[in-house]
Amino acid sequence: MKKASPVTMDHVLLASQETKEEREVRIRGLFEFFDRDNHGFLDYANIEAGLSALQIPSEYKYAKDLLNACDENKDGRVDFQEFKSYMDDKELDIYRIFQAIDVAHNGCILPEELLEALVKAGIKIDDEELARFVEHVDKDNNGVITFEEWRDFLLLYPHEATIENIYHYLERICMVDIGEQSVIPAGISKHIDATRYLIAGGVAGATSRTATAPLDRLKVVLQVQTARAHITPAIKAIWKEGGLLGFFRGNGLNVLKVAPESAIRFYSYEMLKTFIVRAKGEETQAGIGAMGRLLAGGIAGAIAQTAIYPMDLVKTRLQTYVCESRGIPSLGTLSKDIWLQEGPRAFYRGLIPSLLGIIPYAGIDLAAYETLKDMSKMYILHDGEPGALVQLGCGTVSGALGATCVYPLQVVRTRMQAQRSYKGMADVFRKTLENEGFRGFYKGIFPNLLKVVPSASITYMVYESMKKSLHLN
Repeated sequence: MKKASPVTMDHVLLASQETKEEREVRIRGLFEFFDRDNHGFLDYANIEAGLSALQIPSEYKYAKDLLNACDENKDGRVDFQEFKSYMDDKELDIYRIFQAIDVAHNGCILPEELLEALVKAGIKIDDEELARFVEHVDKDNNGVITFEEWRDFLLLYPHEATIENIYHYLERICMVDIGEQSVIPAGISKHIDATRYLIAGGVAGATSRTATAPLDRLKVVLQVQTARAHITPAIKAIWKEGGLLGFFRGNGLNVLKVAPESAIRFYSYEMLKTFIVRAKGEETQAGIGAMGRLLAGGIAGAIAQTAIYPMDLVKTRLQTYVCESRGIPSLGTLSKDIWLQEGPRAFYRGLIPSLLGIIPYAGIDLAAYETLKDMSKMYILHDGEPGALVQLGCGTVSGALGATCVYPLQVVRTRMQAQRSYKGMADVFRKTLENEGFRGFYKGIFPNLLKVVPSASITYMVYESMKKSLHLN
């Protein structure tokens, strides 16, 4: 397949039907519009005043972000060369998205083409909103958006020109009525199809869990052993008991558990990031910060864990069930036995240590992954999109880091789930420390890491792939 040629300023000039000299005059005129006092440079006050004169809302910190985007030497001032350099990069960025939307390649964006691009990005709007958007950008009111109109509308927007960002910019500029909240930040809005995020998270979780099911079974078997645990005998015992299928015992329930858990976790994470961004008054999720990601990830993990915890307990009981002559019980039979013999509260045994573990784990895992991905884009890929190998690497590090930090709580939770003899979380801690020492809290960590590392990597890689397939990027 023939590789597309890179976009150059010649393409931009051709689309705008300008000469280099005419473009220089236009950019110089825009610079002078902001530089009302003829200082020869722009500072924050100049940019804020200029945007205000153009009726661009000030509450979204566009002036601050535009200053940072233009100010190459970070001295708080923008001279003409810095301003022009920003304009060069921005117009190339605008041209790329214009070409992507203009599927007919007739030099203009039709309303139906804009609608199609929004739908592919997971944004649903009605005809009235679409007409309002087109009307705002279409200055000559001919029903289509030319490149010059598209360029002029986005030229002072300081963030990346993705269809999602452009939509939210249109929301702010047009002040679209969306209920109690007149404007909302970038992220998931009322127009984003939540089902797509749930599907992406569910498929990612189910795929990774099935791929690592044997290691999960081995980890659970080692965790519930109170004597000195050895990996090789445990593997032989699993094989002797059920052969190859023995390593996948409980995986059906595992998938039934992890698919909704991952779906809820990823969707909650995206929603919470949006809420935090809104609370901080930031324009994009790039401004959420590491602490914001930790908080969003931790709460998302707690929500997901609480929602599926009964299935998690039944899965653990099934994986650690000692086979008798009657064989392994069905899920329904095992669930019924727990309900009748131990009561409904038994389905939440170990929930507290589970939440104490999942909150920091999910927080560290999700925050570390996104931070590492952003760092790779900045320092390695130079603003390029990370591929599968980078995603695998980021998932490997984040998964291993999160799992190691909270593993003792996972051991306590698993023992409370599998064994009725313990009186509570404190009892598990005390007996484990007395009988097995500090090392007892790390039984099964090696197969756990062997499971968690590829599981996290596969989960994130599939999730990113599903987001692209579902047009959520």
